[in-house]
Parts: sequence; structure tokens; C-alpha cells
Amino acid sequence: MTASYIESLHLENVRQFKELNVTFNKGFNFIAGPNGCGKTSILAGISHCFSQHSFQFSRFKDDSQFWADIKINNNRKRIGSGPNAIDSAGYRKGNLKSWVKPPAAEGREILSIYEANKKIKDFCPLFIGAHRNIKYKQISGMQREQPLEQQINNNLFTSSQSLYGEKESNIKQWFVNRYFVIDKDWAQEERLNWFHMIESLPFIGPFNSNFSYVTTGQELEPVFSIYGEECYLEELSAGFQSVLSIIANIFEWVEGTNEPGERIALNAEGTVLIDELDLHLHPEWQFSLREGLSRIFPNLQFIVTTHSPHLLSSAGESEVIIMQKQDDNRYTLQPSEMRFSGWNTDQILSEIMGVKSLENKDYEKLVAIALLKTEEGSAQGLRDAISNLVEVCHPSDSIVTVLKARLASMVALQDD
Repeated sequence: MTASYIESLHLENVRQFKELNVTFNKGFNFIAGPNGCGKTSILAGISHCFSQHSFQFSRFKDDSQFWADIKINNNRKRIGSGPNAIDSAGYRKGNLKSWVKPPAAEGREILSIYEANKKIKDFCPLFIGAHRNIKYKQISGMQREQPLEQQINNNLFTSSQSLYGEKESNIKQWFVNRYFVIDKDWAQEERLNWFHMIESLPFIGPFNSNFSYVTTGQELEPVFSIYGEECYLEELSAGFQSVLSIIANIFEWVEGTNEPGERIALNAEGTVLIDELDLHLHPEWQFSLREGLSRIFPNLQFIVTTHSPHLLSSAGESEVIIMQKQDDNRYTLQPSEMRFSGWNTDQILSEIMGVKSLENKDYEKLVAIALLKTEEGSAQGLRDAISNLVEVCHPSDSIVTVLKARLASMVALQDD
């Protein structure tokens, strides 16, 4: 059972939020809603609770305050900042004035951001932004990996940078490093993680893709196979690059921010935050991604934003957080108790994503013309309208079927 995760977030006068309170579950959390409602800002707000170096990415006021309530090995803590701690000098110019603890809460240890960095090294969230394309880099050999404390500090220091694509990930170097170390006696955890990842790749690819790792050749170029064809890392499609980048970054984070003996990804706990999880993925792939990630990392908490109705339909009970735009910028959010597996795409788009019109505008105009010709009793006009509709609509469109029946009726009456 997951014992370390983020329970909730409070933001007050941070970014566009007058006030935001959001509760998370310990497994998957899909944050969904219209564009501009603040989904990514929730992830950024969490990053502020763990590092003052992320302040440059947000707008604050003098009375801004924010905190995350977390559970670490079944111990409850509150981490963040109380009011009047930040000098709001302007956009991306928020500077820390003093370490102010967030308000007390019964049963919780209250920590300022500074104290958190010292006292909870065993809880270090991973932030993954929407920019997940892999650029070509020539690797010359194995590269020494940073010590544990340095990796933790670097991960916290660059949390918002990762969200906004200002931190460059080098998963190719990680693949090459693992190529060199997995046969070493001292790399037992790395070896277990490596084979766990390799064996899991076919389960996170789309149906019949047979996504797999093949080898790392003498020139230190990792080679993969999709749909029976071999290709290099940078030749993978944007979707495969995106998913592989997420998975490799999680493995690297698990191994780099945990003590030896606690680096098995299958057992790892903690929180991974991903912006636009569905980016670049075919709808069929979006249906299966949640299950694939859960299979590889069964004990991790995921907090992700998405615009995909297909991802939402794959979510389990109490995994979808619906965020609709509020005029007063005050939000109280929690996972919906509903499941959406039985909802069709249009229903999810309109009622969760806030899409105002799902109809094709040309289609609407052609239907209106057909109805007008029906009222006028013009068989030829209706025949022409139906012909134009057939060119743009689905072959089994029900409205066309009704109009054709109406046309047949009109023609029969005229013949009489």
C-alpha cells in the first residue's frame, strides 16, 4: 500500500488563483478541464511548495501563501509558505524575503520550504513537462552519475524548469550508462530495473506495435524496434519518444533520489507529475497508457493533466479531477466518484472539457439548408442538399437517413 504521496494542495493569491484547494488520491489523478482553467498551474503550485527556486515561474502577491499536505511513510506533514514571505516585484520576479511556515494543522508536522529540503529528503517529487522530444546527441561513453544528495537537490531546484521545457533531459546517456553497468556485481538494483523496463516496453506501446529494445551498438546508439522495423532512439515517432522519455525519466529518478536498497522501481513510492500526458499519442494508445504505467510503477502516485477523453475513459473510480473555469478564481476540487468508461467522446468533451460546439460548422449549415428545402416542399432542393451532406458526413449518419425518407415521401406525393 502506498505510504508516501501528496494528499492535497492549497494556493492563495498565486498565479490566477484567488484560492485553490485540491485533494488527490494516492494512485492516478487526471486533471481535466477547458484550456486556460489552470491545470498546469496546479502542477507549478506543487513545485513551489518544495523549492523557492521555482518562484521565478509564477506571479505572487505580498499575501500569497501555499502549501502541500503530504504523507511520508504514514507520517503527515505540511510543507510550503505562509503569507508575506515573498517580495512580489513583478512577473517572474518573486523573491523570497523570509522563511515563513504555513499555518498549523492538527496531526501534522509543519515545515517551511527550507526545513523540508533538510528534513524530508526521502520525498522528492518528479516533474515532467510537455516538451518530451529527444534531440540527437553523440555519446562518447559512460558518464559518472551525481551523488544522491546532489541529484535530490538538482531535481527540486529544476522542478518548474522541467515543467516548462527549460531543463534538458538526456535519457540517451542513461541508456548508455545502463548498458555499461548492468552486468556489474554492485548494480543489482539497476539490473533489476533495466530488465523490468525492457520486459514492460511491449505493454506500453500501442496495439500490435511490438515496441521493444534491441541493443546498444558499438557506436553507443540505442536501437529499438516498432512494428517489426529497427530504428535509433531519435528516429522514434513523437509518440514513442514521449512515452519512452516519461518511463526512462521515472527510472532515472527512482535510482537517483533513493538510498541504495530502496531503488527498485517496482516497489518505489512517491509522486510523479506530468503535464499533458496524452501529447503526441494516437487515441488507441491513450486508452492503454494508464494501465501500462500502473503495470511498471504500481506504487507511485501520478498527478497528470490531460485534454484526452480517451485517457479519461480509461481512468478508474475516483481518478478524474474535473476543473471548470470559475469567474471568481476560487476552486475546491477533488476526484470525482464517477467512472467515465461508459461515456462517449462527445459527452466527455462537452461536460468535462467544456467544449461548446461539437458539430462541424459546414455540416450544421448543410443540415439547415436541407430542413429549409423540406419546409418549402422542394424535392429537387432537398435532393441537392442530401447530396452535399453525403460528401461531408459519416456513411451511417442518422439525419441523412431521415432526410432520404422524407425525400422519398415528397416524391411519392408529387407522383400521386
